[in-house]
Amino acid sequence: MYSIHEPQVYCVAKGKENKQYEFGSKVSVAIGKKSGIILGVKSLEKNDYDGHTLPGALEQVERLTGTRPAAAIVDRGYKGIQQIGGTEIVRAKVLSKSTGQYEKQKLRKRMRRRAAIEPIIGHLKHDFGMLRNYLKGAIGDSINCILAAVAFNFKKLYNRIKNFLLDLLCSITSINQNKILLYCS
Repeated sequence: MYSIHEPQVYCVAKGKENKQYEFGSKVSVAIGKKSGIILGVKSLEKNDYDGHTLPGALEQVERLTGTRPAAAIVDRGYKGIQQIGGTEIVRAKVLSKSTGQYEKQKLRKRMRRRAAIEPIIGHLKHDFGMLRNYLKGAIGDSINCILAAVAFNFKKLYNRIKNFLLDLLCSITSINQNKILLYCS
């Protein structure tokens, strides 16, 4: 037991040099392929092996979006399974020398997409309150991760609306008033 007032807290091994361990709860995060919107976030009560958490995350994404993802791009922690309920599991692998250039580029592009989730997790922790949870128990952990994901998605939506309106304003002012120079970023 790591905490008297929060007995469900456990030690999560990160394996990084500067911070080898974290204490808390594990969270599963699923983002869209192109949009970067968080499609599913789930707090896990136990420190399960990563490969065992994937079916629950895929079910949540299917329940929330109405469609099951064709492919799930994961890191090497999800070893052992190739497919879950029609969803192909794609992870980094060592390619042979006989592998064609097209296959190498395709896998490289997919792994870059996988790497895009790391900054999102960092923003969830530092900007949206997932680094420290002040809510009690496993339900509090779930509420905290859901609220952080909702705040992230709202911030992304707000930025898109703001940029659209600024672009619209810039185009209107440049058409109607040629003499006024308006700086828009």
